[in-house]
Amino acid sequence: MISTLNTAYHVREGRSFVKVGAIAVALTIAISICLMLALAVVLIGSYLANVIGAALHLSELFVLGWKIVQWPAALFFIVPSFSLVYYFGPDLKERHWYWVTPGSVFGVMLWLAASAGFRSYLHFFSTYTKTYGSLGAVIVLLVWFYVTGLAFLIGGEINAAIEHAAALREHPEAKAPGQKAA
Repeated sequence: MISTLNTAYHVREGRSFVKVGAIAVALTIAISICLMLALAVVLIGSYLANVIGAALHLSELFVLGWKIVQWPAALFFIVPSFSLVYYFGPDLKERHWYWVTPGSVFGVMLWLAASAGFRSYLHFFSTYTKTYGSLGAVIVLLVWFYVTGLAFLIGGEINAAIEHAAALREHPEAKAPGQKAA
């Protein structure tokens, strides 16, 4: 992911192997935490809303309200995970933090759509277990990781293209292709 984001920004990796490895491990941990929190909001949140609603004698409107709010709340944890990769991944000297970027929004939407499409494909056309036996689940997981990585990289490419276009219009903070600092 890091090397492909460097390619999207047209920069060469100048950090040491140890530093790149440490960044990769830190990003993996941070993204895992964000995704676990998003899963907790979706999976445990409904149960907690039902329990709290029953204990405090809140109307079913509260429970329904939470079931509607839980999905934007889950996205609240997923979008920053994409932004973390786009901020720390490429080897840029001058960085600017944005909680939400066009690439992260597009990447998340693409990831959700691709995951839903892949789920539908597996539901209706899955022959992995017939073909590969117990390794079918591993193959499905690896394909889903590939789809997830592709969504991350397309979002990163969008961010790089926007930054390069801003540099052509002489925006003071934007970097041209191949530049590590503005």
